[in-house]
Amino acid sequence: MAQTIDLRKKNAPLEVPKPPVEAATMAEPAVEVETESPALPETSAIRWSAHLSPPHRRDRVLYATIGLVVAAILVAYFAHDLLFTIVLILSAVVLNLNATRPRRQSEITVHATGISIDDQRHHYADMKSFWIDYQPNLKELSIELKKGYSPIIKIPLEDANPLEIHQAMVSYVPEKEHDQSLLDHIVRLIGI
Repeated sequence: MAQTIDLRKKNAPLEVPKPPVEAATMAEPAVEVETESPALPETSAIRWSAHLSPPHRRDRVLYATIGLVVAAILVAYFAHDLLFTIVLILSAVVLNLNATRPRRQSEITVHATGISIDDQRHHYADMKSFWIDYQPNLKELSIELKKGYSPIIKIPLEDANPLEIHQAMVSYVPEKEHDQSLLDHIVRLIGI
């Protein structure tokens, strides 16, 4: 530092040092430099439609509901645990309500700033990693978020090209394999 400012001397005028003048900068006119990264045009966005929930399998939902109700009756009779009985019955009710809810088609877009699912946007800065699971019976994009309340989002690929999605995301988010949890297997088995 060329000049030290003493804050104890409040009445003294401050001298602002002048930057050195270069001959080359005086001859050329000032050019504005864009600081933001240019956004990709809308045509480069990858779009597809998909159902975010698997198709409802009413027979499996019915069997799971019957199993939960029978388990609730057995717990109430043998263990005399009222709280766990209520939890099992509420689980059966929620399972049936979820199965009767109509499936909705969602619009997914991968663009320069992140991923949009209908009106909900997820920016690349909010993502920890992504993984594209492309197997004969499972084609989905798995995104791990930095948020604690919704850590992993699974998006079915349907007819979207996984190579294009990979190329669009790999420069912004690290690629890391996400393991299928036990809950994911149960949800696929029951079909909710």
